[in-house]
Amino acid sequence: MHPQDLAKQHDAKVFDSTQAAESAGFTLGQSMQPRNAWNRDSAAQAIFYDLLRRKQRGEVSEIGLVLDGSAVTGAYK
Repeated sequence: MHPQDLAKQHDAKVFDSTQAAESAGFTLGQSMQPRNAWNRDSAAQAIFYDLLRRKQRGEVSEIGLVLDGSAVTGAYK
């Protein structure tokens, strides 16, 4: 699933840069730099589902993904 669709399905934010996420009050978490689009989607899912579990346990209040070029980074509040 495309990272933006995944985020939309679970009410998560999507940012185009780490600066945008930080200025919105999010803390940056795990980051990956996959080699191609398929790997980017897979990396985004791995990062996202980890954040989603943390949100369900009440550890974080909001989650998001930063899709910055070829890198994917998790973000949370």
